[in-house]
Amino acid sequence: MRDLAERWSDGRFDPTALAARSDDDLIAELTEVPGIGPWTVQGALIIALGREDVVLPGDLALRKAVRAAYRLDHLPTPDEVVSIAENWRPYRSLATAYLFSAVFEGAGQAAANHHDPAMPAHLADGEPGA
Repeated sequence: MRDLAERWSDGRFDPTALAARSDDDLIAELTEVPGIGPWTVQGALIIALGREDVVLPGDLALRKAVRAAYRLDHLPTPDEVVSIAENWRPYRSLATAYLFSAVFEGAGQAAANHHDPAMPAHLADGEPGA
């Protein structure tokens, strides 16, 4: 974090110049900072810079979502995710978001459907208090 902060404060990283660079150039430059890997930069490209054609192939949740969506009999490797994601161009970020949403909605629904035996049923079902 310190290295990244120093690069921002001493001008080695100019936000305007960085935002204008290609995804691949940004990934290459930012992963030179110790502790920042491709997953972090890809996430920043999608969230902070609003890039439309980015995929996070190493993300475990995305790999599980791809396995489910494509009914694969194995967890796809990051390279397999990249290959599959070619079909999503030029909106890989949107496809990634939909797949993440499906994973997390499914997990949230499973948690909502889980009944803790220590919790009174009327509270678990969302009914007003006792």
